[in-house]
Amino acid sequence: MCSKKRWSEHLSHVNPLFSSRPTFGAVLLFSLLATSCYKPEDGLGVDLLPPDALLNAQEIDTSDVVAWSTVGTPVRTSNLSRTLLGSYVDDRFGLANASIVTQVRLSTNNVGVGQDPANLVCDSLVLSLVYDEGSYGYGNLDPQVIKVLELAEFFPNDTSYTSDRLPSVTSWNDLVVAGRDVFTPQPLSTPVIDGVTLKPQLRIPLDPALGQRFLSKFDTTEMSNNEEFLQFFKGLWVLTDNGQQDPYQAAVLYMAMLDAQTKLTLYYRDVSVPDTLTFDFLINDNGVRFTHMKFDPARAVDPGLPQALADTSLGQERIYVQSMGGVKSWVHFPDLTTYPEKGLRNLAKAELVIPLEGTFYPGYVPPVQLFLVRKGSNGEDLFLPDQLSAQGNIGGFYNPLTREYRFIITRWAQEVLNGTMDNTPLSIGPGSNGVSMNRVVLSGPEHPDRPMKLLLTFTTS
Repeated sequence: MCSKKRWSEHLSHVNPLFSSRPTFGAVLLFSLLATSCYKPEDGLGVDLLPPDALLNAQEIDTSDVVAWSTVGTPVRTSNLSRTLLGSYVDDRFGLANASIVTQVRLSTNNVGVGQDPANLVCDSLVLSLVYDEGSYGYGNLDPQVIKVLELAEFFPNDTSYTSDRLPSVTSWNDLVVAGRDVFTPQPLSTPVIDGVTLKPQLRIPLDPALGQRFLSKFDTTEMSNNEEFLQFFKGLWVLTDNGQQDPYQAAVLYMAMLDAQTKLTLYYRDVSVPDTLTFDFLINDNGVRFTHMKFDPARAVDPGLPQALADTSLGQERIYVQSMGGVKSWVHFPDLTTYPEKGLRNLAKAELVIPLEGTFYPGYVPPVQLFLVRKGSNGEDLFLPDQLSAQGNIGGFYNPLTREYRFIITRWAQEVLNGTMDNTPLSIGPGSNGVSMNRVVLSGPEHPDRPMKLLLTFTTS
């Protein structure tokens, strides 16, 4: 039977807020514990050789391993299923700050035909951002200050945008209604508007003056179609302005941008009609939306990451991996090509074992899966042959019981031994890289307690 020892016994010392402060990560952590009671498939990779060849096998766990960490490469965040919003200060990774750049589009052509803009009055304008149902965010449910700015540039929909893309704005005048810019995330609360129960969402009230600008263009060319409208109004930049945050405070929230309730709603009235009218500006797959990221490792409480980025030799003890282009790590096996000259040419199995280093704050759970990537001849990122095989058994999933990741890289290692693939370093990155904020600290090959290892099994017959 699986043992589910209380994680609070190990982790409560990290932050006194653990016992009472709600976190997104704690929910995922216990979910992983509940579903990860399994026996590893010890035979993965042995299909390369006939079973009788394993009778004469030599196992090696002393192969040289070199590991290091670097600043991450910006990742594509445009037109994905969700975007990220919010900021927090990670005790080991420093500041992570996510903001949303998005267009809004007309829900119908020829808006306001037959209406006199002079008779139209804006009551309110609300930007609704629905929380992602699968995972609401990464961190704690503390209040955050949200600002909304108007974009000054048009973003073509046929272009990819990465996490470092900084938009230009018309001005730094905040569009959020004054005094209503502080929001406490409530990802399980369902607001009721006009008797209709909605999905959990952030509802951000914007300046009615912007709504009045829209109304002034009803029944004009600017409201005739989306091409004209997007030249008139380029879109919105939604960001946080949380000032000097304490470690563990607040979170990066995950917003479902393709949900029908994610939209900009204009509430208005015609002075000749007593009822309140509404018009929806849509956020959907036809428009551009992406996440912009800002990182500052220097804000970390633990100086390990800034030191590791300045001195790659420190990766021999621990390495760092962070989503959204924050931090990536590398691993290299310099003596892998020397085994053939020792008479060891036929691999039954090559397995890379990477344990977690130390403990982690429960709001910052490790990625569910990590990926190993090699560089192609033109510098492009390529999956290993093991990832692309029909069995797809490379692994890389986090096991919360053993607190480690295991990768079966037999095919890649065999090709290196054969000389058909270069022995280049492999990068380690998280799954869901453009839509999640996960991070993890891993043991390096010279960690004193739980070192990273490459386990090789050769047949000698």
